[in-house]
Amino acid sequence: MAPKAVGGTPPPSYNPAMAAFPLSRSIEAFLVPWKDLDWPVDWPALFGRAAPLALELGFGNGAFLEEQARRVPQRNWVGAELSWVSVKRLLIRLQREGLSNVRALKGDGTFLLEHLFAPGSLEEIVINHPDPWPKKRHHSRRLIQPAFVDLLARRLRPGGRVTVVTDHADYAAWIAQVLEGQRALRSVFPETWVREIPGRMSTKYERKGIEAGSVIHYFVWERAGAGGPEPPHVEKEDEMPNVILEGRLDTKDLLPGFASRSWAEPGGEIPVLVRFTSLFRRVDGDEWMVEAHVREGGFSQHLVLSVIPQPGPRWLVKPASVGGPRPTRGVKQAVRHLAGWLLEAHPGWTVYSSTVGDPRGGPDPGAAP
Repeated sequence: MAPKAVGGTPPPSYNPAMAAFPLSRSIEAFLVPWKDLDWPVDWPALFGRAAPLALELGFGNGAFLEEQARRVPQRNWVGAELSWVSVKRLLIRLQREGLSNVRALKGDGTFLLEHLFAPGSLEEIVINHPDPWPKKRHHSRRLIQPAFVDLLARRLRPGGRVTVVTDHADYAAWIAQVLEGQRALRSVFPETWVREIPGRMSTKYERKGIEAGSVIHYFVWERAGAGGPEPPHVEKEDEMPNVILEGRLDTKDLLPGFASRSWAEPGGEIPVLVRFTSLFRRVDGDEWMVEAHVREGGFSQHLVLSVIPQPGPRWLVKPASVGGPRPTRGVKQAVRHLAGWLLEAHPGWTVYSSTVGDPRGGPDPGAAP
């Protein structure tokens, strides 16, 4: 069965002579390789058509997303999910049904929303039954927070809607408080939430909740148009950060007494954690390498930073190509912190040039203005 041409061309990897094609082809056709693309993603180019864009954060088994793509074929639908098991289920659905107006993202939803979608680009965002994190000490992990709601509003077009669904009474009260405490979004209904949405397809989770006597809370809010537009920010996949330091290495060690170090960067919607764990030196030269771990919300990268001698004498600090690191804000901070550590270890060194701001301090070069 060939993929149905729902507002676009069939996936190019489909072979009509095959009764089914392997998962690798489904990945090629439907899973977005977002780490290798410029950010925000050029969604019309990726779908092969310009159409209103909708996003489901946390699509579970994929049934709701599949049904929405059928019901509203004039939209391009994107689903974001952290679980590979859930992503695979969706890919199998898309393979079986051939819906060409759906693409899948694997990763942390908040990170993907911030980086892969341009300001004002989304017609609708759907969040079905986010984890309620019921224990009080875990409330900070709840998805619906003031900063996240602000991000939702900035990614929606004026009049664009976000729907949040929960059957957890305490979380519903939390969501209501967060939504009522901001001005960028306003409720579509006279009430903060409603018990049903006419014509909405119920998820499997909702049906179970209703059968068990639970109250389903539906929050449908739209962007009110408050505030000015967010400046566009394009991150090119090949723009690697670097710092060039100037000075002589007067000891045999680049970082005498090296020990693991960590830095936490709380700024922005997504906190950054940078940790250096190991130091290596090439046996055939003066190049040094520092093993680094960078975590940005739910997105982690394990990479190597190189410190390469240059004429001058100067030292180039930059990510190595090992592992194909993505030059995110966290990676830029890692380069910045390593350069700052080198300046601390060698007081006579100076900054010759930097694409990440002053390594000795100052504003975060990756934070929003």
